[in-house]
Amino acid sequence: MRFATASWFTLVISSVVALLAGLVLWPAGYGAMAVHGVHSSFGLIAVVALGVLAVVAARAGVGRRLVAWAAMWAVMTLVFAGAHAQLWPGPWHWTMRVLHIASGAGMVAWGYYVMAAIRRRQVVIEAALPETIGEAAAEFLGKKRIAVTGVSRTQKGHGSNVVYQRLRERGYEVFAVNPNADRIEGDRCFHDLRSIPDGVDAVLIGTRPETAMATMRDCAELGIGHVWMHRAFGAGSVSDAATSWGRAHGIHVIDGGCPLMFEPAADPGHKVMCSLLTLTGKVPRRVA
Repeated sequence: MRFATASWFTLVISSVVALLAGLVLWPAGYGAMAVHGVHSSFGLIAVVALGVLAVVAARAGVGRRLVAWAAMWAVMTLVFAGAHAQLWPGPWHWTMRVLHIASGAGMVAWGYYVMAAIRRRQVVIEAALPETIGEAAAEFLGKKRIAVTGVSRTQKGHGSNVVYQRLRERGYEVFAVNPNADRIEGDRCFHDLRSIPDGVDAVLIGTRPETAMATMRDCAELGIGHVWMHRAFGAGSVSDAATSWGRAHGIHVIDGGCPLMFEPAADPGHKVMCSLLTLTGKVPRRVA
């Protein structure tokens, strides 16, 4: 899509420059041959940009007829430009000049139609794709009652503890889950998800990957529809088996990354980590 956008802007800018050179500067007599070179060069760039846009459209699955017409128009513009140059200043000069200008303006119109078709095609494609990690994170953090498993009694810098503290600070009703603790961070700790009064809307799994499946099954039984398996460096808490099982049972699963990488729980350090870990694959770009 970025390549198509770049081609479209190149087409528009080069067409405008070529048109100004052809209509304003050249007839006015300001260095006719030099301006003619500017006109020809930018006109050729515009033709190439429309051709590239047609190729991108074809690869994006845009209708063949539209792509063919755009490509043919680019070729026709070159033909008129060549005929115009050959006849200059012959008897057909003004006729070919009008056709040449019209074909040049038409390239912008065809570029617009092709770009619009590419955008429509992109919308259809993206609608069929899984949601982005940002969209999934916003949905998860839109829940106000969140349980955090794996919160430690002794390691205050533990990943689950950091998430627990941050969510609590940001106004969430957050519940620590640890089967071996009664109190953590001065708050009541629950031995399992079933022990939490009135249940929760979402769960962050911060335990070892091998225990994630049991937590996922508990979530399915309790009707919890959103689960985030924490991962920054290393394997984290992500279990591929638990991910597949949860999604097969209607649970929205985020398999990697951390809630603190996204607003409203984010901080600058976690945002930088998110960018870096997305490149390494530790933070998924999209989730099913």
